[in-house]
Amino acid sequence: MSGLGILGGSFNPIHLGHLRGAEEIRQRFSLDNVLFIPTFVPPHKTAESVLEYRHRKKMTALAIQSNPGFILEDIEERLPAPSYTFRTLQALVQKYGSDTGLSFILGDDDFAHINTWNSPSLIFPLCNMIVVTRHITSENLEQLVPVDLRNEFWYKEKEGILMHKNGKKVYLSSLPVLDISSSGIRALVRQHRSIRYLTPDPVIEYIEKERLYY
Repeated sequence: MSGLGILGGSFNPIHLGHLRGAEEIRQRFSLDNVLFIPTFVPPHKTAESVLEYRHRKKMTALAIQSNPGFILEDIEERLPAPSYTFRTLQALVQKYGSDTGLSFILGDDDFAHINTWNSPSLIFPLCNMIVVTRHITSENLEQLVPVDLRNEFWYKEKEGILMHKNGKKVYLSSLPVLDISSSGIRALVRQHRSIRYLTPDPVIEYIEKERLYY
């Protein structure tokens, strides 16, 4: 498989878990690049709980600058708020072309609750999906599909993937555990403790320079 991986998130801040996971996926699925998309206005979070977009965007750029396989994509800041995934994917298809091959990267818990997202039926025809998991096997992939969406998918046992009725595929990818979280990093900063080896050094320097999360 080739094309572009899509990794969205608040990235508040971005950390090595995001980066290592994206690199594993990029190589495993032979993706040309992975697009990192900081969420402009997260639909499920209050404005007070999320750092300003300009800071999250800058930290993302600093974190991925040394990897030619990673690209910062700021398309969401030019779309209506809040930042719904279907709008972002529609804009990406328009920008990169429908033949590019977009693969949306998300966690197994997010996929299992995708029926609660805004207009999920508009998402599935736009891209393949790569579901990242630590504990689900391909044999159990079908169980991740929300009950009210199961008539839209069928399981291809030979390939260990789900097929959507529109022809797009859902892959499962198990990744090694990196127990790092953005909330944990923010807590350490507030406690004036080191966050070295949790996020790239340029991000640490930016956090210190801008006095973020204190």
